[in-house]
Amino acid sequence: MKKIIVVLSALVLCASAANAQAWLDSFLKIATEKVGDVVAGTNAVSSAFDIKGDWKYQGVAVGASSDNVLASLATSAGTGTIEKKCDELLAKAGIKPGAAVLSFNNDGSFTLKAGKISLPGTWTKEGTKLTINFAKIFTFKLVGTIKTTSSGCNVLFPADKFVAFIQKVLEAVNQVANNATITAVQQTLASAKDVQLGFKLAK
Repeated sequence: MKKIIVVLSALVLCASAANAQAWLDSFLKIATEKVGDVVAGTNAVSSAFDIKGDWKYQGVAVGASSDNVLASLATSAGTGTIEKKCDELLAKAGIKPGAAVLSFNNDGSFTLKAGKISLPGTWTKEGTKLTINFAKIFTFKLVGTIKTTSSGCNVLFPADKFVAFIQKVLEAVNQVANNATITAVQQTLASAKDVQLGFKLAK
């Protein structure tokens, strides 16, 4: 009789463990899907989202893929440092929150204006993918993803490409591009894969 009770108890515990594991797996799945959104501060944008018009630059946006929790957590830990340092670098070229405007014109032309600096180019959008081709001042292409925010949208690019863009901008205004701040950003990004950097924009 005792053996039967022990067997039944074991079965109940296994069933409870299985249910608990199923609940935990479900919880972790939901948490995993949300971590990236919380870290990036963004949500997936509709392919019909209209980027045309003038957008006020609000600072550097930081994000990570929601499919990689470890990368997202690594980004969360380093977000303040990366964001602050990139903001400092762009500020050297006059690209500061509230003082710069990104214009996506109907004819496909693009301009980033900030004080005396004006960076022309072209833009194309396919679904949520946005491509910006800078020309004249310097030649450089950024390919990123548009994400919605409560105040507008973020345009996020692979972090290494965005840092390379910052270097191009600094060179265009005769600032020292290969300085200690850029090195610090690159070192931080080296230990955080799947990180994205870009523009916080608001109408």
